[in-house]
Amino acid sequence: MILKSLGHHVETSFDGQDALERIQENPYAFDVLITDNLMPRLSGVKLMEKLHALNPHLKIIMITGFPSVLPAGVKNRPLFDGVLIKPFKAKDILECLKNVGVEKEASV
Repeated sequence: MILKSLGHHVETSFDGQDALERIQENPYAFDVLITDNLMPRLSGVKLMEKLHALNPHLKIIMITGFPSVLPAGVKNRPLFDGVLIKPFKAKDILECLKNVGVEKEASV
């Protein structure tokens, strides 16, 4: 995985609810969340809304195959800090991480 090769600690979840429960255990242990919008049990939008309340500094990157239907923000804050549009490449991940202020030194 590209993120691990760059020195990031990576955790994966099976669905939005699983991700929420993991982050609730220690909300400030994570620098960035990369999530799809369409997930079972808890959508990416609902996950992002809940995470803003837990850790307002958490950077969120949304993955979508439907950029024309990106969700709006809540309370004058966008739901996500960056977006990856499917299909994407490793260099797109690096660029998005850099744009949201979460990057490690490396090149792909």
